[in-house]
Amino acid sequence: MKSLLVLLMLIIAGTGVAFSQTQGAMNKEAAQSYKEADKKLNDVYQQILKDYAANKTFINNLKEAQRLWIQLRDAQVKAMFPAATKSYGSMFPVCKANYLSELTQQRTETLLVWLNGLPQGETCTGSIGAKE
Repeated sequence: MKSLLVLLMLIIAGTGVAFSQTQGAMNKEAAQSYKEADKKLNDVYQQILKDYAANKTFINNLKEAQRLWIQLRDAQVKAMFPAATKSYGSMFPVCKANYLSELTQQRTETLLVWLNGLPQGETCTGSIGAKE
């Protein structure tokens, strides 16, 4: 019985060590997730620019919308974390990167409709699919 208890304690202790991360590692992981989300957004945006290149009016409006979205994203981050960076503690880099990832993924989903289209029967398509 004593051996079983010792074995169980070793397993639990080993599991805890296997899942622990340093703050630096968490920061790096969150930053990498944001970098990947940003890359996906840029890939989608570039593909739209390519696919809709003949529709100059749309392209100009999309570029303006993207520029304004970046300003909105940055303003949202400032609204979420208005105090000095150090006041949020050591988790701030993770929290900020996670929030940036979330906002970026939302924007990517918004832009994807120009590549993937809308559901069958949707009548309010606007510029979606108007590649010329």
